[in-house]
Amino acid sequence: MVSTIQEDAPCDKLHERLSTITTRKAVTMKIAVEGCAHGALEEIYGTLQYLEQQEGIQVELLLCCGDFQAVRNADDLECMAVPKKFRFMESFHKYYSGEKKAPYLTIFIGGNHEASNYLAELPYGGWVAPNIYYLGYAGVVNVGGIRIGGVSGIYKSHDYRKGHYEAPPYNENNKRSAYHIRSLEVFRMKQLKRPIDIMMSHDWPRGVYHCGNTKELLAKKSFFRNEIETNTLGSPPAEELLRALKPAYWFSGHLHCKFVAAIEHEKEGQETPKVTKFLALDKCLPRRDFLQVIDVPRNEFEPLELQYDAEWLAVLQGTNHLFSTSRVPMNMPSQFTDDRWDYSVSSEEMEGVKKAFNGDLKVPENFVQTAPTFNPARLQNTRQPNLTINPQTTLLCTKLGVTDPCKKLLKIAEGNPDEISLDEDDNEEDTGNPEEISTSDVDDADADDDDDDSAAEEAILPVNPNLTEPMPSQEEASISDEEAELIKEMHRIRSSPATSQDDSSDILTSPFHTGSETESAAPDLSDSDSLHQGKTDSDSGKRSSENETDGSGSKKKFKRRNQAMYEDTEESC
Repeated sequence: MVSTIQEDAPCDKLHERLSTITTRKAVTMKIAVEGCAHGALEEIYGTLQYLEQQEGIQVELLLCCGDFQAVRNADDLECMAVPKKFRFMESFHKYYSGEKKAPYLTIFIGGNHEASNYLAELPYGGWVAPNIYYLGYAGVVNVGGIRIGGVSGIYKSHDYRKGHYEAPPYNENNKRSAYHIRSLEVFRMKQLKRPIDIMMSHDWPRGVYHCGNTKELLAKKSFFRNEIETNTLGSPPAEELLRALKPAYWFSGHLHCKFVAAIEHEKEGQETPKVTKFLALDKCLPRRDFLQVIDVPRNEFEPLELQYDAEWLAVLQGTNHLFSTSRVPMNMPSQFTDDRWDYSVSSEEMEGVKKAFNGDLKVPENFVQTAPTFNPARLQNTRQPNLTINPQTTLLCTKLGVTDPCKKLLKIAEGNPDEISLDEDDNEEDTGNPEEISTSDVDDADADDDDDDSAAEEAILPVNPNLTEPMPSQEEASISDEEAELIKEMHRIRSSPATSQDDSSDILTSPFHTGSETESAAPDLSDSDSLHQGKTDSDSGKRSSENETDGSGSKKKFKRRNQAMYEDTEESC
């Protein structure tokens, strides 16, 4: 406790009082980080609650690094870029309907397997369910004085400089390009000059693998070798933001493995070089490193509530004229071609934003349902819905005086119904200006995500043991009897309760872990970080091919015709 000094304290008592003042202990916030959620909210929240009980801690915030899958109903599944045989209703709809409420404030970015039609309603962010907040195309918010930023989607060079022209109902091309990151969001992020504490991206910033244990990474993902050696694995725009923003932490998902790195930035003047602690995590599946809790310093005088960021909103205002719904590639302002290329904002502009919000930047709890909730009786004749205007977006755009992207897209659609659903050449060549990053087709481990037959088949495994929607028939799913049996086993694994804890490791296990395997300790991100890790694991969770016998005592081997369902591959992130 810090002693206080009264203004009328006698001078001869001042030094005595000062000598009793103790140094205030740094206040931290326990933040849980999830890799790819893949709709498994019940499992993720359950793991955190188990962790709290076992460790005696209180998690105050959950961050999810994409592939969140905010699927409200069967129609939303039609807008998710995965093969039909891997479209399943997970548990998000329960939080959307109000049947359940998220026990932790949850903030997420979009990945490359999302219900894009729903996220399209909230281009600048908003509540997708009570206590669950989407950051939008890109965004920055504050919680307890911690500035949290993020960019949604993955990088594809042929869409990078285009506008946001996609709107549901999508064709197969637009269903994928809708989640490709655009240069506008990167340009806006680069205008931020005040320190960012945490950044999130779905795909990794290019080059971060050179700042960690590359040998260990290749031992787990040997097919990364060529891209690592040629420095083409990961996102060039994310790398650009990493170097420009120099956040204290950067979290990612997408590549379905855990990886830790420390990126030391160039020294600025006499200051000590800044270091970004990078953490990538896996998806929520048994025996995976999908969840970790860290202690992040916070401002004890700031409320633990979600607040808009004044600088970010001012940047949105200042760059509103750059927003485009055109398919024609365009360059962002550059010192080589434009009179103005610096859109960083002043204190006066930020004060103008605060004034527009009457001095209260708390994000209003104004979630509303804009689509029906999941109806198990309606599983046939599903179709992609049209774009919906979300009141949250309308309110935010009105206060800021900026273009509502949804209204602009609807206006275009009314003028030409085919305008936002025309087929396009996904291999269109791209040429950038000298200020842009290279726009050569440098793709990451999701390079073939536009191939409908290979994209993310492993990523969207059925995991909810209480699915109301029936599993597709074997003929529909084109899987063998053994594979169908294995999928059922994965359902059972997900619902298995915790039975014990592995005392050989200081890593806390999840409710799905029996401590049957010895796990390596979580890497130390910093000496001051308190690390907790969630990992689903179970003796019963060992794959059936490892445990079953053929009756003669020898182990029965399953034929895995579609290996992408079981092994991480470049096409299945």
